[in-house]
Amino acid sequence: MTIVFFGSTDDSVIVARGLHKKFPISLVVTQPAKPVGRNKTITPTPVELWAKKNTIPVLSFPTNPEHQSRFQSDADVTNAISTFHPDLLVLACFGERIPGDIIGKTKHGGINVHPSLLPRWRGAYPVPWTIIAKDTQTGVTVSTITEHFDDGRTLAQKKIPLTPKDLPGDIRKTLFTMGAELLVQTLPDFLSGKNKGIPQKKEDVTVARRLTRDDGYIPWELIASALEGMDISHEKRSGLIQTIIEPLPEAIVRISRALSPWPGIWTKISIQGIEKRLKILACLVHEHKLAIQTVQLEGKQPVDWKTFHNAYLTDKTTAPSGK
Repeated sequence: MTIVFFGSTDDSVIVARGLHKKFPISLVVTQPAKPVGRNKTITPTPVELWAKKNTIPVLSFPTNPEHQSRFQSDADVTNAISTFHPDLLVLACFGERIPGDIIGKTKHGGINVHPSLLPRWRGAYPVPWTIIAKDTQTGVTVSTITEHFDDGRTLAQKKIPLTPKDLPGDIRKTLFTMGAELLVQTLPDFLSGKNKGIPQKKEDVTVARRLTRDDGYIPWELIASALEGMDISHEKRSGLIQTIIEPLPEAIVRISRALSPWPGIWTKISIQGIEKRLKILACLVHEHKLAIQTVQLEGKQPVDWKTFHNAYLTDKTTAPSGK
C-alpha cells in the first residue's frame, strides 16, 4: 500500500514515526525549507529531516503568497503526487489545504490526526485556544479529510483532562503521541470499510484561528493594574485578554501560558523617550497579584523582574508608554 504522509513539525514526526512502524510511508510531503534564526539559515522541516534519515522520498511545493494555508498551484501538487499512485493520504500538523482532486484520486482518501476533540477547535492553533477558553479536557481526533480544514467524518477520539499548569508543548506531545497510536489502531477498520466515521455536528463547531505576534500584546496599563492586584472588567480590556472572564492577574497568566513559547506576551514601555517592546517570559499569580518573574527588553538579554525594575522603572527618565 502506498501511503503519502503530509506534515511539517516535530509533532508531525511523532505521528510519522508511529505510523511508519506498522504501515510504511512511501512519500512525504512537507513545507519548503525556510530561513531560521538570526543568520537566516535555510533549514528543512523536522519531517523532511526524519524522512531523509529513513530514505523516504520528499516533495515540497510553494505556498500561495496571498493564502498561507494553500498551495501556489493545486494542479502541480495533484500531478506530482498522482505519479506515486497513492492508496492513502495521512496528515498531521501540515498546515495547508489538500487539493480535492488528489483526495478524490486516492483509493482510500485521507486521514487527519488533529489535537482537539473535533468539532471543537478546528483550525491551526487548537491547543492555545483550549487553554484560553479554560477547557477542562481536550483530546485527539482521527478523522477523514476533505477540501476544508478539519470537517471530515470522525473515526476515533481519545480524551485527556487538563490542569491549570499544563503548557501547550507538553499537551501537544501527549496528544500527538496518543494520536499516532490511535491512528494505527483505527486504520485496519477504516481500510476495510468497517469504520466509515461519524459526521461532525455543525452546531458544535468552534474555530481556533491562527495566532499572530500581535495577539500577545497587553497594554502596559493592564500589566500595571495586575501588578497591584487591581482588576479591570473584561469589557474594558483589549485583545485576547478581553475574551477571558477571570480577574486580570489570572487572565494575564492564562494568556501567558496559552501563548508559550510563541508568540508569548509583551507590552510597550518608554525608556528615555524611546518606546520599546518588553517581553514577559515568566509570570504567576501571588496573593491575588500578578508577579512577573522574567522579562526581556527589546535588544537585551532576559533578566529577572527585580533587576529590570531597578534598572529602568525607578528611573525618573523612564515611564510606561501606556499605549
